Amino acid sequence: MPLSSMIPLLKAGRRAGYAVGQFNFHNIDGLSAILKAAEEKSSPVILGPLFLPPRAITAMIRELAADTPVPIAITLDHGHSFEQCDECIRAGYTDVMLDTSALPFEENVRESRRVVEAAHALGVGVEGEIGHVGMGEDYENRSAVAADFTRPEEAARYVEQSGVDAVAVAIGTAHGHYKGEPKLDFERLKEIRSAVETPLVLHGGSGVSDADFREAIRLGISKVNIYTHLADAALEAVRKQLADPDLKHFFQVQYATGQAIQQVVEHYMDVFGSSGKAAEQA
Repeated sequence: MPLSSMIPLLKAGRRAGYAVGQFNFHNIDGLSAILKAAEEKSSPVILGPLFLPPRAITAMIRELAADTPVPIAITLDHGHSFEQCDECIRAGYTDVMLDTSALPFEENVRESRRVVEAAHALGVGVEGEIGHVGMGEDYENRSAVAADFTRPEEAARYVEQSGVDAVAVAIGTAHGHYKGEPKLDFERLKEIRSAVETPLVLHGGSGVSDADFREAIRLGISKVNIYTHLADAALEAVRKQLADPDLKHFFQVQYATGQAIQQVVEHYMDVFGSSGKAAEQA
């Protein structure tokens, strides 16, 4: 299928009560595994290339998408400048995310608005972030993490003034591996959902329980980003292959990592409720 912006995918999911996963990758093995999972589960999917040349990877994804019968979006994850976002917009990404959430509110709005104007001129969707999703290694200091949680009234102002199409919120998740157990602030999420009409995004999904995902989606999350769990599954597959005395070819390692990633992606598609929804969004 032709590539699609993630925004209509997220809006359809919100109406029907499911979320769409963004799965990040940094090589063709990861990309192929994610697309195989999407096809197997008949699920819409959002692809997040990491550390790859935007024009080259967009060209590859367009070719692969033509033979994949599910809606596919491609987005920049955590772009930190207008220039980085603009490069991906012009390379053919369907969406970009600008993360200037660590800046003061007015600067975050200004930079987000600048990207929105450039992106919308070419039909590209924009995700922003208000509040700040930090790193799992800092999670043991719960009070410090909570200080960066999204404030509902500030989220409403940010969306209105920036014009972003989706907004990432901080309600207790973190990037990378957690020290301690993630504890999501569901009451805050309900308040944000009441204040904001645009699709809500949950970053730092790896490590969150399936039950918490389902509750977050029930309360209004429309997109969940996953990377660390994919990387961990791939690494474990490599370790098992290297421990096998019968290992003869590097391709066996590649195949094993692809299978591991595909299994994790399929699991999340089931948890997020997007499995079987591709036909509805075609």
